[in-house]
Amino acid sequence: MARLRPSRRRRTCPGWPRLRGAVLVALVGAVCATPALARWKPQYAGQSPQVRNWFEHQHNARGQSCCLDADGHPFYGAYVINPNGSVTLDLARGQRTLPAYMVLPGPNPTGHAIYWYKDYGTARIDYCFSPGTLS
Repeated sequence: MARLRPSRRRRTCPGWPRLRGAVLVALVGAVCATPALARWKPQYAGQSPQVRNWFEHQHNARGQSCCLDADGHPFYGAYVINPNGSVTLDLARGQRTLPAYMVLPGPNPTGHAIYWYKDYGTARIDYCFSPGTLS
């Protein structure tokens, strides 16, 4: 006579898959509903509400946010706005030309140029540039 072996299947609560799905949805919802905190460096945290609002609403011509992934850096160096709308910056590393879609139109309330970028080791990713007194 054949001997019956006990099942090695894990016994779970019949409602567990549904509960697990609900927990996952709740966690994803909580993460998505958490407000994004502005990445203000301490030296810029005291800016006026007008200037802070201006920074938060800057997007380049392709609709990419300037402040979402990059920091805005005051730019006091020399730059030239080229006839095609691009801008050439004089940086310590040499000249760098940003395409026209990264150059922001309109007034800049800071009184100086702002350059949004992020450095990754030796690579730099550019996001936006807002001319200062030349605009």
